[in-house]
Amino acid sequence: MKYLIFLIAFAGVLPLGYILTLNRKYMRYAFLAVLLPVMMFNQVSINFFSHETYRGTSRGMEVSLVYLVALAMLIGMVILYRRKPILPDRGSRIYLVYFLLCIPSLINADNTLYSWFELWKMIMMYIVFLCTYYYLYYTRDFNTVMTGFGIVAAVTFCSVVFQHIRGIHQANGLFPHQNSMGMYMNLVAPIFFAYYFNRNKGWKRFLFAAFFLVASAACMRTYSRGAMVCLPFGCAITALLSLRYQFHMRKIQILLPIFLVCFFGALLLLPNIIRRFENAPKESLMTRQFLAASAWNMMKDKPFAGVGLNNWGIKINPPYPYCEYRYGNKRIAKDFKEGIVETSYLLVGAECGFFALAAFLAWLGYYYVIACKLVKQLRRTGLFYIPAGIVGGLTAIYLQSTLEWVMKQQVNFIQMMILFAALSILYKYAQKFASGQAEVKA
Repeated sequence: MKYLIFLIAFAGVLPLGYILTLNRKYMRYAFLAVLLPVMMFNQVSINFFSHETYRGTSRGMEVSLVYLVALAMLIGMVILYRRKPILPDRGSRIYLVYFLLCIPSLINADNTLYSWFELWKMIMMYIVFLCTYYYLYYTRDFNTVMTGFGIVAAVTFCSVVFQHIRGIHQANGLFPHQNSMGMYMNLVAPIFFAYYFNRNKGWKRFLFAAFFLVASAACMRTYSRGAMVCLPFGCAITALLSLRYQFHMRKIQILLPIFLVCFFGALLLLPNIIRRFENAPKESLMTRQFLAASAWNMMKDKPFAGVGLNNWGIKINPPYPYCEYRYGNKRIAKDFKEGIVETSYLLVGAECGFFALAAFLAWLGYYYVIACKLVKQLRRTGLFYIPAGIVGGLTAIYLQSTLEWVMKQQVNFIQMMILFAALSILYKYAQKFASGQAEVKA
């Protein structure tokens, strides 16, 4: 059945996406089909060679509606506007280096099929990046991108309210896991906040203020300790940048009601937040420490190629010795499988070695640096809110990734790729945007 569904989707989505892309008027609707399906990602995805019980970052060769629409749009834009470089910016070239440095890890992989799952995911993510890059390159339509994220936040919040009514303590909304939803909201909430904080007229200010509130509420309702701690930090960074580069007394006046709304909202959730921190099992902290130590053991044992891309779930368990000091050579139970290290950076280093980790950090760092540069370059433009918000959002999720590995989940990876592409276009044409030479739909 899944192959039949895939063939129908492939036969229908690709031509439709291609036709919509050729019609410039409807191109934005096609791009919304890249943004919005993350709300039901599992329902619109098919895993080929699926291994759903495997505890790894990829469990199959996943084909999603997001990828199909992105591919269709990319093909349409190539035909419509003529061929463009496949590596359009320095960040994409760093990503290629990271991808290539992951491949040698297959030498040490016990299951190369699992490694291929992760490589396939990285290829799909790059298709999303290219689609977003060229969509923004030709349309300058940043408004659709940010509004699409807002729709996701609003619909997710409605789902969280419904789950609250049903008595679900840690809500995950429409996401695979509450940590995934927390990281998604952590990245976009500061952007919504930056729009409201830096615009002084127009009804969209209040729309983005509503997006900010629902995204923040959804994030807090996950009761994910990492997400709850990092969200205020990311928003504070955005507020400080906004005051530093676009200071106005009106902003000081705005901060007070925002603070009061957030304060009273936090008070409503305070009992559960306190309970989440106080009642967190000690075993949870111990497990994190043991898994982090195991990751270091893997990196020291295989420093150049790691233990195998997406092979953590195999190598962390007996008969491999990396976690042996915890259990001897025994499992807690016969069918027990140890989890994934709760740090994205240690996971990359353990699976692919120090060189791949360095490339991964360089890739993340590149876009963070250009976001910081854009804050200054676009400080006198209407686009200032995008880099100001993204700097806060990236700060939040980079910190959160020291506590959780969900950055490598498909939904969060897609979101990050879209915003990296937006940063790249902004950086490429910063001077034109600043001087008003480039038309922008923002």
